Amino acid sequence: MSEQLDLFDRHTNEFLDALALIPDIKRKISIGGEWSAAFIVHHTADVEVQFAARYLLLLGAENPPLIFFDENLYPDRLDYAGRTLSKSLAAIVGIRTMMSETLGKLQSADWDRTMTHGDGKTATLSRLVEKADGHIVSHTEQLRSLAALL
Repeated sequence: MSEQLDLFDRHTNEFLDALALIPDIKRKISIGGEWSAAFIVHHTADVEVQFAARYLLLLGAENPPLIFFDENLYPDRLDYAGRTLSKSLAAIVGIRTMMSETLGKLQSADWDRTMTHGDGKTATLSRLVEKADGHIVSHTEQLRSLAALL
């Protein structure tokens, strides 16, 4: 799990580096109907909260339910246009560093703990972290692409 946590930490830093490619003054600009850097950051913060809640629930309960969320509703319902980028960015850094520390203290058996989908399929903590980490990687690439266009 050490390698998985190393990637988790590296991907946090790569996300921050990708955002740094976009000057503050351009972070609210969207091109071609795509999300602005600010929207990407708000979305990533909101989803990191969801992922962290899953990890903590899984670690604190026996085989809890895996509840899905509709991230497509967030931009309007959570007012991405009116939110402060610095607060969402602080949430990402805080949540991911906290979870890295927490996950780094787990026993190897903890990584095999499960949550159950409504359809009866299970997901291990290891798989949840891997999937969530892939999410930030995709948004890192989105930020890099946006930076190249701005």
